[in-house]
Amino acid sequence: MFKVFKVSGTSMKPTLVSGDFILATRFLNKFLKKNSLIVFFDKTHSYIIKRVKEINTDNIILKNDNPNTMSTFCQEPVFKNKPFFIVLFILKKKYMNFILSLNK
Repeated sequence: MFKVFKVSGTSMKPTLVSGDFILATRFLNKFLKKNSLIVFFDKTHSYIIKRVKEINTDNIILKNDNPNTMSTFCQEPVFKNKPFFIVLFILKKKYMNFILSLNK
């Protein structure tokens, strides 16, 4: 399954900024590795995008790319058996206007 997500927030700056789009999949979860970008669902906050800092036997430790922000998701490990998506492709917001202008 593939899914497109629209980024909001600042925790993943400069890699991702609000308005960027990402394409992610669940098919490649066995290829999870350090520094992968993942997306997972949280009941309170909806979909969350973070970078993998460390992988243990049962857990994944996450981190932000923006050193000026703190996230509760980076303070506690996430269980590896929790459903998540691995990011395959980033479409930057700054290129969207160019792509859309080609279609006119």
